[in-house]
Amino acid sequence: MQKQNSIKTRNLTISAVFMALGLVLHFMVPGIFFGVKPDFLLSMMFISLMIVEDVKEALLLGVAGGIMSALTTGFPGGQIPNFIEKIITSLVVFYLIKAMNKNFSIPKIILIFALGTMVSGTMFLTLALSMTKQLNLFIPSYPVVLVAMPINAILGIFLYQAAKRMNLLK
Repeated sequence: MQKQNSIKTRNLTISAVFMALGLVLHFMVPGIFFGVKPDFLLSMMFISLMIVEDVKEALLLGVAGGIMSALTTGFPGGQIPNFIEKIITSLVVFYLIKAMNKNFSIPKIILIFALGTMVSGTMFLTLALSMTKQLNLFIPSYPVVLVAMPINAILGIFLYQAAKRMNLLK
């Protein structure tokens, strides 16, 4: 039991470092697509979800990611949508990873990061634009999500390789 708690503590500590790194990168990287920044926090949340073992840890990562995203969003009225979508996205991606039995290959990594980005972006735009009564802007805004998907998928390959080299993933 003590060894299991030690592993959980290790995994959550590593995840916290990844999430903090994602937050720092969010502040340092300038906007590249019409001022929109890549969501490094989201990518770091996905790699962290590959490390954690149970749904409570995944939920904790979603809450932490949601709080960080809400505090740093540049989208008008984006605080609540960011918080909600990070929690839901963390659970969707956690169960996708669980369905893969943590048996990762490059195509699976691409799927996790691209699909996770699509879920996150679609949910964020739907929530944020609904709350601001601008749902008519969903289609014109969606290309940002489509651009983010391959960027996050490529970033995911690099993050996965780095995590594997550090023996963080089995």
